[in-house]
Amino acid sequence: MKRLMVFIDNSNIFRGSRREGIKFDYQKLVDFLADSSVPRLEKYDLTRVIMYCAVDRSQPDGKIRAQEALYSSFNSFIKFDVKTFDLKIIKDAVTGAITDRYEKGVDVALVTDLLLLASRDAFDVAIICAGDADFFRAVEGVKEMGKEIYIASFDSSCASKLKDASLGYISLTTYSNKISIF
Repeated sequence: MKRLMVFIDNSNIFRGSRREGIKFDYQKLVDFLADSSVPRLEKYDLTRVIMYCAVDRSQPDGKIRAQEALYSSFNSFIKFDVKTFDLKIIKDAVTGAITDRYEKGVDVALVTDLLLLASRDAFDVAIICAGDADFFRAVEGVKEMGKEIYIASFDSSCASKLKDASLGYISLTTYSNKISIF
């Protein structure tokens, strides 16, 4: 049985599910991907899931604690490893008002882990749950190392360039009934 690792860009997957009005369960998502009935995929030995999450520290303390508690609860899932990053907060120099928030370091961490673990032969198959076109070169690099790599995402949040770079695309929109919270 082939060894599978799943890499989840939480912000991308969460925003995609929201855009499409789908509430999903992370454990169901991973179980579906590992024991998939998706054409082209076989059953895999899930070795590890790495989820990359951002924390907005500009929120009130109660919201920060709730967000951290949620991310911490994912660590209780078997084989889950959650990596958190602080959102970058941009403030107006004069008023001090927040003008922008964005993730910093999440995509680089995912790509670094993906390439490092592929080079160490930690998996045979990788599934990236993300949709950013920025990942396409890392996907090509993993394929060049002789690994299988697939993209799983909600249709509204996945770049064609990324889909095309992978060996296959798994539409979480199409299979939402397998991962949804009913």
